[in-house]
Amino acid sequence: MIESYISYLIRQPIVCIAVFITIVPIALIFIRKAYINPIFLILLIYLLIKFSLDLIMFHYAANRSNNIIFESLIVLIRYTFLSSIFCFQLENKHFKRIITLTIITFIIFSIWDFFSINESISSSHDHKEFLYSTTVECLLMICWIMVYFYETIRSLKIPNLLSYPFFWLCSGMLIYYSSIVFLTPFFHYTFKWNGGMDLGFFIYVPSISESISMIFISIGIWFFSAKNYAKQ
Repeated sequence: MIESYISYLIRQPIVCIAVFITIVPIALIFIRKAYINPIFLILLIYLLIKFSLDLIMFHYAANRSNNIIFESLIVLIRYTFLSSIFCFQLENKHFKRIITLTIITFIIFSIWDFFSINESISSSHDHKEFLYSTTVECLLMICWIMVYFYETIRSLKIPNLLSYPFFWLCSGMLIYYSSIVFLTPFFHYTFKWNGGMDLGFFIYVPSISESISMIFISIGIWFFSAKNYAKQ
């Protein structure tokens, strides 16, 4: 078992870095006590779930088994948690209601998307990546991030964006989603057990952008101050 893990680490270092770098923001949330803020508490719960699923996917990949169902689950969980963060941060109540509605709709849509392309659910070997859901997730998240930036610029309430934690979180998410949005339509045809489309080095773009995103998110967590938050 250990040998298969080491072999996979050597063969896919870029993918593995994207898995284990999640430990950094998780640790920082505890070190900086950022979990007292509802936004970072939601982020912590998401990161813990994501890391757990990533480890399961790592195990399956190292043992040459299809792990697409877990990737699909991460997409669903990712949008649910990350979009809900904006319900706490955005000031416009209209957008908050829209986000809540999209979460419910996205869950239903993603379940339909998965079952519509996987006729044989019992056969995990033949599971396929989402056809539409990942692209929809990217577009929706980019939209909410842009809305936040618009509100922030318009209100001028933040004196220094570079020391504001949520700015770094949004920047990290924007890097990730904007990097993969044009690739997601091909994921369904690429991530197949038997002969998928060859994207060459572009197959590593999601892992690279995710690692960069986690670095930005970690910077944002580092700027969080429990004392300053308690004074608010």
